[in-house]
Amino acid sequence: MPKIAIVTGNRQGLGKAISERLLELDYQAPQIIASQDYDLTQAAQAQRLIQETIETYGKLDLLVNNIGTYQAKSIDDLEIDEWQDMIATNLNAAFYLSKYALPHLRESKGAIINIGFAGLESNIPAPRIIAYQSAKAGLLALTKGLAKAEAVNQVKINMVSPGTMENSVVHNAMDKIPMGRLAKMSEVVDAVVLLVESEYITSQNLDISGGWGL
Repeated sequence: MPKIAIVTGNRQGLGKAISERLLELDYQAPQIIASQDYDLTQAAQAQRLIQETIETYGKLDLLVNNIGTYQAKSIDDLEIDEWQDMIATNLNAAFYLSKYALPHLRESKGAIINIGFAGLESNIPAPRIIAYQSAKAGLLALTKGLAKAEAVNQVKINMVSPGTMENSVVHNAMDKIPMGRLAKMSEVVDAVVLLVESEYITSQNLDISGGWGL
Protein backbone atom coordinates (compact mmCIF):
# COMPACT_ATOMS: atom_id res chain seq x y z
CA MET A 1 0.00 0.00 0.00
CA PRO A 2 1.52 3.37 -0.98
CA LYS A 3 2.75 5.59 1.83
CA ILE A 4 1.72 9.22 2.16
CA ALA A 5 4.15 12.09 2.75
CA ILE A 6 3.85 15.82 3.25
CA VAL A 7 6.95 17.65 2.06
CA THR A 8 6.73 21.38 2.62
CA GLY A 9 8.41 23.75 0.23
CA ASN A 10 8.54 21.14 -2.52
CA ARG A 11 7.99 23.45 -5.49
CA GLN A 12 11.74 23.84 -5.97
CA GLY A 13 15.18 23.12 -4.55
CA LEU A 14 15.70 20.56 -1.82
CA GLY A 15 11.99 20.03 -1.18
CA LYS A 16 11.40 19.18 -4.83
CA ALA A 17 14.39 16.82 -4.87
CA ILE A 18 13.13 15.03 -1.75
CA SER A 19 9.66 14.65 -3.25
CA GLU A 20 11.03 13.25 -6.49
CA ARG A 21 13.11 10.67 -4.60
CA LEU A 22 10.12 9.61 -2.49
CA LEU A 23 8.25 8.86 -5.71
CA GLU A 24 10.96 6.30 -6.49
CA LEU A 25 10.22 4.59 -3.19
CA ASP A 26 6.80 3.36 -2.11
CA TYR A 27 5.27 6.79 -1.59
CA GLN A 28 2.27 8.13 -3.43
CA ALA A 29 2.80 11.54 -5.04
CA PRO A 30 3.73 13.68 -2.04
CA GLN A 31 1.26 16.33 -1.03
CA ILE A 32 2.29 19.56 -2.78
CA ILE A 33 2.38 22.48 -0.40
CA ALA A 34 1.72 25.73 -2.26
CA SER A 35 2.03 28.99 -0.35
CA GLN A 36 -1.10 30.31 -2.00
CA ASP A 37 -3.07 27.39 -0.57
CA TYR A 38 -1.66 27.18 2.96
CA ASP A 39 0.05 29.73 5.17
CA LEU A 40 1.91 27.29 7.39
CA THR A 41 3.00 30.03 9.76
CA GLN A 42 -0.61 30.06 10.94
CA ALA A 43 -1.64 27.20 13.23
CA ALA A 44 -5.13 26.93 11.75
CA GLN A 45 -3.73 26.61 8.22
CA ALA A 46 -1.26 23.93 9.29
CA GLN A 47 -4.09 22.04 10.96
CA ARG A 48 -6.19 22.37 7.78
CA LEU A 49 -3.39 20.87 5.69
CA ILE A 50 -3.12 17.84 7.96
CA GLN A 51 -6.90 17.39 8.09
CA GLU A 52 -7.28 17.63 4.32
CA THR A 53 -4.43 15.17 3.79
CA ILE A 54 -6.11 12.63 6.08
CA GLU A 55 -9.50 13.21 4.44
CA THR A 56 -7.96 12.66 0.99
CA TYR A 57 -5.52 9.81 1.66
CA GLY A 58 -6.73 8.29 4.92
CA LYS A 59 -3.35 8.33 6.65
CA LEU A 60 0.04 10.02 6.97
CA ASP A 61 3.42 8.29 7.08
CA LEU A 62 5.96 11.09 6.78
CA LEU A 63 6.28 14.81 7.41
CA VAL A 64 9.29 16.70 6.05
CA ASN A 65 9.52 20.24 7.43
CA ASN A 66 11.53 22.06 4.80
CA ILE A 67 10.21 25.63 4.50
CA GLY A 68 12.06 28.60 5.94
CA THR A 69 13.14 32.08 4.93
CA TYR A 70 16.74 33.26 5.17
CA GLN A 71 18.33 36.66 5.74
CA ALA A 72 22.00 37.49 6.32
CA LYS A 73 22.04 40.82 8.13
CA SER A 74 23.56 42.38 11.22
CA ILE A 75 21.19 43.05 14.11
CA ASP A 76 21.30 46.76 13.25
CA ASP A 77 20.01 46.07 9.74
CA LEU A 78 17.59 43.26 10.56
CA GLU A 79 14.02 44.49 10.69
CA ILE A 80 11.61 43.25 13.35
CA ASP A 81 9.30 41.75 10.75
CA GLU A 82 12.25 39.89 9.19
CA TRP A 83 13.11 38.38 12.57
CA GLN A 84 9.49 37.35 13.11
CA ASP A 85 9.26 35.87 9.62
CA MET A 86 12.33 33.69 10.09
CA ILE A 87 11.07 32.38 13.43
CA ALA A 88 7.61 31.81 11.95
CA THR A 89 8.75 29.93 8.83
CA ASN A 90 11.72 27.99 10.20
CA LEU A 91 10.35 27.06 13.65
CA ASN A 92 6.68 27.84 14.22
CA ALA A 93 5.46 26.15 11.04
CA ALA A 94 7.35 22.95 11.94
CA PHE A 95 5.85 22.98 15.44
CA TYR A 96 2.30 23.48 14.18
CA LEU A 97 2.55 20.76 11.53
CA SER A 98 4.21 18.32 13.93
CA LYS A 99 1.57 18.92 16.57
CA TYR A 100 -1.30 18.13 14.22
CA ALA A 101 0.50 15.36 12.34
CA LEU A 102 1.64 13.35 15.35
CA PRO A 103 -1.70 11.67 16.16
CA HIS A 104 -1.68 10.21 12.65
CA LEU A 105 2.03 9.40 12.63
CA ARG A 106 1.55 7.42 15.84
CA GLU A 107 -0.98 5.26 14.02
CA SER A 108 1.36 4.65 11.07
CA LYS A 109 4.55 4.51 13.18
CA GLY A 110 5.82 7.14 10.79
CA ALA A 111 8.52 9.78 10.82
CA ILE A 112 9.31 13.48 10.87
CA ILE A 113 12.39 14.93 9.18
CA ASN A 114 13.31 18.53 9.94
CA ILE A 115 15.76 20.43 7.75
CA GLY A 116 18.41 22.38 9.67
CA PHE A 117 21.78 23.76 8.62
CA ALA A 118 25.37 22.68 9.20
CA GLY A 119 26.96 23.56 12.52
CA LEU A 120 23.85 23.49 14.70
CA GLU A 121 25.29 20.95 17.12
CA SER A 122 28.48 22.97 17.67
CA ASN A 123 26.48 26.22 17.89
CA ILE A 124 29.22 28.24 16.21
CA PRO A 125 28.24 31.94 16.47
CA ALA A 126 27.24 33.55 13.18
CA PRO A 127 26.47 37.22 13.82
CA ARG A 128 24.94 37.91 10.40
CA ILE A 129 22.40 35.09 10.62
CA ILE A 130 21.29 35.48 14.23
CA ALA A 131 17.59 35.12 13.44
CA TYR A 132 18.04 32.14 11.13
CA GLN A 133 20.44 30.42 13.52
CA SER A 134 18.13 31.05 16.48
CA ALA A 135 15.17 29.56 14.62
CA LYS A 136 17.10 26.48 13.49
CA ALA A 137 18.57 25.96 16.97
CA GLY A 138 15.00 25.96 18.25
CA LEU A 139 14.10 23.45 15.55
CA LEU A 140 16.93 21.19 16.72
CA ALA A 141 15.60 21.38 20.29
CA LEU A 142 12.11 20.58 18.99
CA THR A 143 13.49 17.62 17.03
CA LYS A 144 15.24 16.08 20.00
CA GLY A 145 12.48 16.80 22.49
CA LEU A 146 9.76 15.29 20.29
CA ALA A 147 12.00 12.33 19.42
CA LYS A 148 12.34 11.42 23.08
CA ALA A 149 8.64 11.91 23.74
CA GLU A 150 7.50 9.90 20.72
CA ALA A 151 10.00 7.03 20.81
CA VAL A 152 7.55 4.99 22.86
CA ASN A 153 5.06 5.40 20.00
CA GLN A 154 7.65 4.25 17.42
CA VAL A 155 7.60 7.64 15.66
CA LYS A 156 11.10 8.51 14.40
CA ILE A 157 12.02 12.21 14.49
CA ASN A 158 15.33 13.39 13.06
CA MET A 159 17.06 16.32 11.39
CA VAL A 160 19.19 16.69 8.28
CA SER A 161 21.46 19.74 8.27
CA PRO A 162 22.98 20.66 4.89
CA GLY A 163 26.04 22.81 4.45
CA THR A 164 26.48 24.95 1.34
CA MET A 165 24.75 23.13 -1.52
CA GLU A 166 25.10 23.43 -5.28
CA ASN A 167 21.90 25.50 -5.38
CA SER A 168 22.69 27.69 -2.34
CA VAL A 169 22.24 31.43 -2.73
CA VAL A 170 25.60 32.14 -1.08
CA HIS A 171 28.77 30.27 -2.12
CA ASN A 172 31.36 31.97 0.07
CA ALA A 173 32.21 29.11 2.42
CA MET A 174 34.44 26.97 0.17
CA ASP A 175 37.53 27.64 2.28
CA LYS A 176 35.68 26.23 5.30
CA ILE A 177 34.79 22.92 3.63
CA PRO A 178 37.57 20.35 4.15
CA MET A 179 36.32 18.24 1.24
CA GLY A 180 36.75 21.25 -1.04
CA ARG A 181 33.41 21.19 -2.84
CA LEU A 182 29.74 22.02 -2.44
CA ALA A 183 27.19 19.41 -1.47
CA LYS A 184 25.24 17.80 -4.27
CA MET A 185 21.50 17.95 -3.82
CA SER A 186 21.36 14.18 -4.18
CA GLU A 187 23.72 13.73 -1.21
CA VAL A 188 21.41 15.64 1.09
CA VAL A 189 18.43 13.68 -0.22
CA ASP A 190 20.34 10.44 0.45
CA ALA A 191 20.56 11.42 4.13
CA VAL A 192 16.83 12.12 4.26
CA VAL A 193 16.06 8.73 2.71
CA LEU A 194 18.40 6.97 5.16
CA LEU A 195 16.42 8.37 8.08
CA VAL A 196 13.05 7.80 6.43
CA GLU A 197 13.79 4.13 5.80
CA SER A 198 15.29 3.41 9.23
CA GLU A 199 13.07 1.80 11.82
CA TYR A 200 15.48 2.50 14.69
CA ILE A 201 17.23 5.86 14.18
CA THR A 202 15.69 8.75 16.09
CA SER A 203 16.79 12.03 17.72
CA GLN A 204 19.73 12.39 15.32
CA ASN A 205 21.01 15.39 13.37
CA LEU A 206 22.95 14.42 10.25
CA ASP A 207 25.37 17.17 9.21
CA ILE A 208 25.82 16.93 5.42
CA SER A 209 28.58 19.50 5.04
CA GLY A 210 31.80 17.92 3.76
CA GLY A 211 33.37 18.39 7.20
CA TRP A 212 32.48 22.08 7.57
CA GLY A 213 33.30 23.31 11.08
CA LEU A 214 35.93 20.66 11.83
